[in-house]
Amino acid sequence: MNVRQLAKQAASLTLAIAIVLLLQVSVAEACPTCKAGLGDRYVNAYGWSIIFMMAMPFTLVGAFAAYVFWSIRSKAAAAIAAGSDEAIAELARRKSASGVPTQPPVDA
Repeated sequence: MNVRQLAKQAASLTLAIAIVLLLQVSVAEACPTCKAGLGDRYVNAYGWSIIFMMAMPFTLVGAFAAYVFWSIRSKAAAAIAAGSDEAIAELARRKSASGVPTQPPVDA
């Protein structure tokens, strides 16, 4: 076979595939955002799936932040309950930063 015959066969095959695809367009469903091609049930399901996909990153980040917050708070509470010197010093720093006096007034 020469190159011209191969080119003609490739062109005719491409044309046949294009015609078949164009005839099948009426059978294919529309994209999920096109309401004309789908029923309400599918459109609602697609909308809910988008909501869940958008909520997942926020849920994961929020859960991680809550875990870190809880972990730091529980360690601080455990140290204060143990009565360590560092915990007492930290409590005194917090109180003085918020304006709460840490020593009783001295009568002079």
